[in-house]
Amino acid sequence: MAEIPLFPLPLVLFPGGRMPLQIIETRYLDMLTQCLRQNTGFGVVMIEEGRQMLRHRDEQLPSVAFTGTLATIIDFDQSAGGTLDILIEGQQKFVVRDQYEQADRLMLAEVEFLPEEAAELVPEDKQHLASLLASLLEHEAVQGLDLVIDFDDATAVGGRLTELLPLPKHFKQRMLEMKNPLARLSDLESLILQMQESAP
Repeated sequence: MAEIPLFPLPLVLFPGGRMPLQIIETRYLDMLTQCLRQNTGFGVVMIEEGRQMLRHRDEQLPSVAFTGTLATIIDFDQSAGGTLDILIEGQQKFVVRDQYEQADRLMLAEVEFLPEEAAELVPEDKQHLASLLASLLEHEAVQGLDLVIDFDDATAVGGRLTELLPLPKHFKQRMLEMKNPLARLSDLESLILQMQESAP
């Protein structure tokens, strides 16, 4: 068990994934300053209900998913306006066992880190998913993430596809919570096929 700060987002991050964030709120600026100083990470958790930013100090904190990903900062830039632009990378999945907050409304949690998924090769009949991922990497916004991907690794292909495709956030969360990378590829394949069939 370990205590980590939480960063609730309407997004899902997988181990190995990267995500740019712009930090405005003081509680998160303080959190990230401490993370940079101590070379530690924070937990990215998907918002189930509620708002990411608080409109007033007494507003209820959002309810979040119980499975998230520890993230570390791999690049940052302080703007003249006081905001902090960062690039984060997912490291390890965790499950929230207890959750509470600091006086500044920063969410904290006792978490249990989950083991890495068993290594699995992308099956021959799922190679088209690796090809789809390769085509997504050609987009300019994705190129800026400098992702390094093993296209033979089912966990890497499934995780990056889930992050990069415009899929419902609760589906992405379910993909994160899955422990079998081959089952994740099958579910992704089914949803992608549905999306293609329903496209005009």
